[in-house]
Amino acid sequence: MKFRGLFGLREWPRNPAERAAYVDFVFGSIAPKYDLVSKLLSSGQDRRWKARALNALPQNGSCQRLLDLATGTGAFPILLRHAGFTGKIVGLDRNRAMLALAGRKCGAGVRLIQGDLSHLPFADASFDAITMGYGLRYVEDTRGMLGGIYRLLRPGGVFVCLDFGLPGNRWYRRLCLGYLLLFGTFWGLILHGRRETYWHIVESLRAYPGQRVLARWMEEAGFTDVGLMEQLGGSQ
Repeated sequence: MKFRGLFGLREWPRNPAERAAYVDFVFGSIAPKYDLVSKLLSSGQDRRWKARALNALPQNGSCQRLLDLATGTGAFPILLRHAGFTGKIVGLDRNRAMLALAGRKCGAGVRLIQGDLSHLPFADASFDAITMGYGLRYVEDTRGMLGGIYRLLRPGGVFVCLDFGLPGNRWYRRLCLGYLLLFGTFWGLILHGRRETYWHIVESLRAYPGQRVLARWMEEAGFTDVGLMEQLGGSQ
C-alpha cells in the first residue's frame, strides 16, 4: 500500500480486496469507540444530523419496510424507533464487531444481517425506503452500488444518505480536511494509542467524487427528485 504526504496518509486502496481488508481492520478496531468518536468529531452534532436526514423519509405511513445499509452500531434504526417508526427494519453491515454492538443496542426490534454492500442479498423492490450513513465512501463501485439500491426500492421508494461532503471552495475544503486529520489524530492517540486510527476518514475523502457527482450518478441510476441538503458549507 502506498504512502504519501507529510503525515504518511495512505493512498486510498483501489484494489477491492486490499480496500476491504483495510476497512475491516479499521472498523473492527474502532467499533467499541465508534459512537463516542462520531460525537466528538462532530462536536456533538452527529445525532442531530442523522435525525434531520431521517426527516426526508415519507411521513404518511407509506414506509413499512426499511433497509439501513452500513448500519454500524445501529444509529439510524434506533432513531427511527424513538421517532415512532413501527415498520420492519433490516440493518446490514459487513463488520461483525459493529453488528454485535448494534444487536445489543437495537434489541429484537431490528433484523441485523452481516453482508457486503457490493452484493446486496435482497429481491428487487423489497423496501419502501433505504438509509445509509457514512458508508458510500467505502464501496468498491459506487455507481454500481447506487444502481443496486435503486433496484431494491419499490416504485416511489426513497433513498436517504448522510455522508461527509466536499466543499466547493478549495481553501475551505482544505480547512475541513485539516480539521478531520488534526482531531482524528488527537482522538486516535487518546483513545487507541495510535495516531493513524481515524486517518481513513481523510484518506477516503481524498478519493471521494463529492456530493454533486453522486447526485448525477443517482440520476443515471434512475432516481428522480434527487436533492442535496448541505450543512457546514457543504462538508456534510
